[in-house]
Amino acid sequence: MTDDVMTGARPQRLHKLKLVCAILFVVWLAFDLWSKDDMQTRLGMVSGQPRSARQIDVVPGFLAWQGTWNPGVTFGIAPGQTKLILALTGIATIALLAWFGGTRSRSRLLHVGLALILAGAIGNLYDRWQWGEVRDFVLIYIGDLEKPSWTWPNFNVADSGIVVGVGFVLWDALFGVGAKEAKAAAEVRKAANEAKQA
Repeated sequence: MTDDVMTGARPQRLHKLKLVCAILFVVWLAFDLWSKDDMQTRLGMVSGQPRSARQIDVVPGFLAWQGTWNPGVTFGIAPGQTKLILALTGIATIALLAWFGGTRSRSRLLHVGLALILAGAIGNLYDRWQWGEVRDFVLIYIGDLEKPSWTWPNFNVADSGIVVGVGFVLWDALFGVGAKEAKAAAEVRKAANEAKQA
């Protein structure tokens, strides 16, 4: 651990880090909701219709805007379980908020990751609350748009935030500041136990 852990500098830096990441959370959430509204209008997405009336080829053979409604969670798992998904997502969001607000870790990666996960979770939670489904519009594909040889399940900005955020949190826990802090805490506990036994 660095010297600022034992001084007043660490709490001040931690507050600034949390503030910056809270701003990131608001920006990502706003961008997610705006992009969904924009694509819903542009692509003619109608709830209850699995695919939009229009699609836009952005990078031919690779990337397109194609509106779909996801009645489940990631990759369409658990379709039709809206109430259960709402409940579980709500509980998970509260837990993540508590983690974000309560952690004393100085890891930037952890805080950024949690902010992105929270923004994504709340963005998709809004959709499920409003329509019972989530608006997806990013299509990664190979081949012809009308008959692609391969496609990745449609996703949105919220999904991207969740995936990137989970990656950041895992990386931090395994290789980053979080891993170093966990190791240092374990060494402190070990030393304390040895001192008690002495």
